[in-house]
Amino acid sequence: MSNTSSHPALSQAQTKKPRTRLSRDAKLAVLLFFLGWVMSYADRQLITLALPYIGEDLSLSPTQQGMLISAFFVTYAIVQIPGGMLVDRLGAKRTAVAGVLAWSVFTVATGTAGSFAVMLAVRALFGIGEGVYPAASVKAVAERTTSEQRMTATGWMYSSNAVGTIVAAVAGAALIGFIGWQGAFFVLGAVGVLVAVAIGVFLPKVRADSAAAIAVEEEAASTIATKDLFRSAALWGHVAMFFGYGVVAWGMSAWVPSYLVSARGIPLGVVAAAAVIPVLAGGVASILGGRLVDRLGGRHRLIVVPGMLACILVLAMMTQELPVPVFITLIGLLSFFSGMCYMPVFSSPVRGLPTGVVGTAYATISTGSQVAGILTPTIMGVVVENVSWEAAFGVLIAGCVICLVAALLVPRGPEEFLASFARRRKATADAV
Repeated sequence: MSNTSSHPALSQAQTKKPRTRLSRDAKLAVLLFFLGWVMSYADRQLITLALPYIGEDLSLSPTQQGMLISAFFVTYAIVQIPGGMLVDRLGAKRTAVAGVLAWSVFTVATGTAGSFAVMLAVRALFGIGEGVYPAASVKAVAERTTSEQRMTATGWMYSSNAVGTIVAAVAGAALIGFIGWQGAFFVLGAVGVLVAVAIGVFLPKVRADSAAAIAVEEEAASTIATKDLFRSAALWGHVAMFFGYGVVAWGMSAWVPSYLVSARGIPLGVVAAAAVIPVLAGGVASILGGRLVDRLGGRHRLIVVPGMLACILVLAMMTQELPVPVFITLIGLLSFFSGMCYMPVFSSPVRGLPTGVVGTAYATISTGSQVAGILTPTIMGVVVENVSWEAAFGVLIAGCVICLVAALLVPRGPEEFLASFARRRKATADAV
């Protein structure tokens, strides 16, 4: 690996600074986008709880049920990169508010669908609304933090995923029980509109002193343009890492509720209560992973490699028919080990790149997980229908292997990641 000190363009960007506390504006931004992510995950996870009832009411096969989940990821993945570019062009606030409003409308529309075709179309449109939000949230936080704080702040924001899943599991299950699955979608959609208003009203502007500090920090990297991102093998390596992570995450979230209800005969209320344990484990792991990778200077391998090895071991055990308490315990361990890898996957690009292209970079990496979301639920549905549940969980090991191998191949930290752009520019200039 090349010594990054030999690249004069990196001198200021790579100077290590002491950790500082998040500013009030940064904390408020984290809180507001935390709430947005809570609703994002609650809205998308609610369908996994409602799926057995939707399948019964609409007479859907397991493969069709898997397609309903995959439909969201098709459009969500397609929108990621253009959405990130839109965020970098129009700003985080406007795109975030528009995205939350749009997906909330289609959450309500989900409750009105009366056929497989209509439901499929609505879930695809729902994915478009959610597709611009990830890049907007990360960019908003990045604009209000220094690079040394960035993954810690983002880790706190993404701990919302656990809260959103709990909201779907507990509140969603209660709403389904009291007012039916249609009414549950109506309620969550209405709450989402309120969150969009809160972001629009209360998100603080980027202060002049914060903008100046970021500008100094990023001066060395200011020559990186959007086109450079798409030509970067290092960035596509991070896409592959997040694809592998997404295979595990979306495979489990899509099919574990149906497995416990349909195959093991567990009541939905019990499934919802049991889901709190792995969800909390994943949320805590997201925070710890963000803090740890910041302390390690963004060196993701030190977390991702052991984390994915542990996931492989847990999934190997889940391919056996196990008592339900043991199975739920393993889900908790899987959530923790995979959750530790979440923030490290993004650490090098988000810490190393200028905020002017962070939205596009984040969205490009995020596409990897969304492609996994397109493929994995449907593939698992086919395996469930034709082989067994246990075989379907075994499919997820492939995702761990992909994530692990990619982590070993990409640059080991933000300095090396940024240096890869300088090396590519030099190689291009020499070729000319």
